[in-house]
Amino acid sequence: MPSKSKPATKTSERPLALVLDLSSDHRAAMSWASNHLGTHRLEPLNKASLKWSAKHEVLRDIKKKQPAAFCLFTSDLRFQSTRRLMILFGVLAGARQILFGDSRGTLVRRTRLSAVVIELPLLAVELLIGYLFLIPISWLLVTMLAVMAGSKSQSGEAHDTKSERQSDSGRSLRALYIRATLVPETNPAQSTGGLATHTSGFAIAAEALGNELDFFVASKTGLEGVNGKIIVAVPSTFLGATRTLFELSNNLMFTLSALLQLRNSTVANVDFLYQRYSRFNFTGAVLSIMFGLPLVLEFNGSEVWVSRHWDPVGQIGLLSRFEALNLSAADLVSVVSLAQRLSVIGDRVDPGRVLVNPNGVDPDQFRSDCGGIELRTQLGISDKIVVGFLGTFGPWHGAAVLAEAARLIASDSHLHFLFVGDGDQRSATEAHFNLPEGPRATFTGRVSRSEVPAYLDACDILVSPQTRMPDESDFFGSPTKLFEYMSMSKPVVASRLGQLAEVIADGENGMLVEPGDAAQLASAIVELAGDCSLRARLAAGARRRVEEGYTWRRNAQRVFERAGDLVLHRSLSKGRDGEQQR
Repeated sequence: MPSKSKPATKTSERPLALVLDLSSDHRAAMSWASNHLGTHRLEPLNKASLKWSAKHEVLRDIKKKQPAAFCLFTSDLRFQSTRRLMILFGVLAGARQILFGDSRGTLVRRTRLSAVVIELPLLAVELLIGYLFLIPISWLLVTMLAVMAGSKSQSGEAHDTKSERQSDSGRSLRALYIRATLVPETNPAQSTGGLATHTSGFAIAAEALGNELDFFVASKTGLEGVNGKIIVAVPSTFLGATRTLFELSNNLMFTLSALLQLRNSTVANVDFLYQRYSRFNFTGAVLSIMFGLPLVLEFNGSEVWVSRHWDPVGQIGLLSRFEALNLSAADLVSVVSLAQRLSVIGDRVDPGRVLVNPNGVDPDQFRSDCGGIELRTQLGISDKIVVGFLGTFGPWHGAAVLAEAARLIASDSHLHFLFVGDGDQRSATEAHFNLPEGPRATFTGRVSRSEVPAYLDACDILVSPQTRMPDESDFFGSPTKLFEYMSMSKPVVASRLGQLAEVIADGENGMLVEPGDAAQLASAIVELAGDCSLRARLAAGARRRVEEGYTWRRNAQRVFERAGDLVLHRSLSKGRDGEQQR
């Protein structure tokens, strides 16, 4: 009788490790988990479901999987909020071990017992301090500052900058650039986001115009190549029980650090303050009130709206008060679109204090023939018509709409789709391309900012398929990628929404399609793919349009021209006050 051989272990019989990527770099997260749990079967968790679904329902579904390990990967563990909560979530999910690591190589490993014994008491202490002290003191401070900002606004509202403007418009100005948003420097790939692009583009252009900038920031990301002094206020890790407590505590520490470090040196030589608005922060308002300096607020969108529709956070009422304070304290509010201008005016901001300042591009960096041919060879798509998408796969970026359009034209073997970036909806987008008879696509994941122009240059057609806002409000964005696309001298297909429809003249410098309409998008792509002369004509028109008004140089110029009016008014007011005192 033949002996029975021991059957090989099936993949499904290997212990399960669930992987939650908090870094927006799926490839790095899975590689990290594989290195630490190579004998386990890895399964990624959907971060979007954790954001919006009821936590007890998500927990119930995870427990059914009976995970042996619960893995969390982030860019920089030092500055990761809700760390203890997520470790305890893994315990409740039934995992026997919890691993929390980052791209720096830091690793925290907990068993069920050690997680309860170590993390639970510390979490309780943080919550008590946060809700008994930090949140009440934040309410008190933001209320007091709102009164002070109102007094400042009333004392300076009766002036006409146009009548005061003198013939010194060529004078250079010195600004203090404030950015409290933390962008981990340990993950260069994250710098492909709009924050780093906007910071770098604006700062370098402002300096090229002859102005000077100093920087007070939470991280140096996006400041490569600037000449001014950079002061970094290292974020506090004391309270990280929830995102709200983490950001509130960092606001207080960041603002206190600014008052201590800037009191005697930098501020004395500054003409005005320029702050990028961020959630739960009032540093610019405090400095403006304390030192009497004009404040220009870069307002890219309402964080209250974002929290309700995209990136949820607690204490919405307090967040709303922070937002109102920033808008009230600012002498000039720089918004990226007409829709955003109407929104802030609706929030009772004087129209005269609002500047519409669309995003831009560096046309010397984003240009044709900058490495695309070589990249096409590397990717094996030299003989294809390449349709490209760049983005963070956000909820209204429309990557899934482009994927659906690709499926509608799958029979055209000459087309290849190139997706550059990463994010919450990447997996859903990739799923459209997993069918045997489906279209061909390459997903690069995140790439560094320096590599982006070459990837765009590798494309023949570029697509910006934004969808409508989830609450049907007006599209308020100013997608940086649109201007980068156009600067590459490539034909662009974009959704007929907000600023996209203002910049793109259908049939002249691009093509417009109805947002969310995959069939219409597919038709536009097919038309462009089959008409080389049309692609060339639209591409030339796109480049001209960008050079006329959508560069970072123009973006910075608009800000500094208006800031010059504020500085002049302040100088004249001081002169009048001095005469009255004499």
